[in-house]
Amino acid sequence: MLDGREFQQWFAQAIMARRAPADIPAAFAVYRNSWLQGLLDALGSNYPTVAMLLGDELFEKIALEFARDHPATTPALALYGEKFPEFLALHEAGREIPYLRDVAQLERLWTECFFAPDAPVLEEQDYARLTPSQLVSLEARVHPAARIARFETPAVTIWQAHRADEAFEEFEPEWKAERALVTRGGGGVAVTLIDGPTFHMLTAIRNGRSLGAAIGATAEAHPEADLSKALATVISTAALAVRRLEDDRIW
Repeated sequence: MLDGREFQQWFAQAIMARRAPADIPAAFAVYRNSWLQGLLDALGSNYPTVAMLLGDELFEKIALEFARDHPATTPALALYGEKFPEFLALHEAGREIPYLRDVAQLERLWTECFFAPDAPVLEEQDYARLTPSQLVSLEARVHPAARIARFETPAVTIWQAHRADEAFEEFEPEWKAERALVTRGGGGVAVTLIDGPTFHMLTAIRNGRSLGAAIGATAEAHPEADLSKALATVISTAALAVRRLEDDRIW
């Protein structure tokens, strides 16, 4: 007879086995199938565009392979599938569809932003109240519900085309690297295609620089850039968070 630990090991192995043991009770088989289906449903919810790109049958096949190799570590499945983009990159499908991993990574960032903690947002009216000296010394930070990423493929354009409300038609995106800013505002999570200077500015802020230092670093790296446009993007997307004091001053 198995002791408690041995039973747990047997139970886990039986759940994750590619084929169910022949001698398991019917109730266990139902539980096993429900457990796997829960993981597949979570991956489908977290990676809907990947599912569209692959088609239902192939996506379910790949998702099942992933679920067996990467079982959930918590009962809550809302954030399940963190390693799915890297799994796709090594999969045959990922080698055949070069932008698949990047689209999956973008969807992962979307999920992270959706469930990220909240923080005071630096809004347009806040900037308007600042003097130039206050603006350049502002100790802002990238909002906890914001993510930036650079992709070697046109993953943002491909993702946006597949997520558009209107009927999707096949298209040929310009094959170039793209940068994404993912933010969460009052209207939900938004994905914005950003240029190099905006990405550079946000990266500098993420690395601990003040807003003024980030603007200066961006000007040095991109001397021909329209910095006002980059700053306007940062402001309009509410990508930065600040600490507010009792008298409503902004730090």
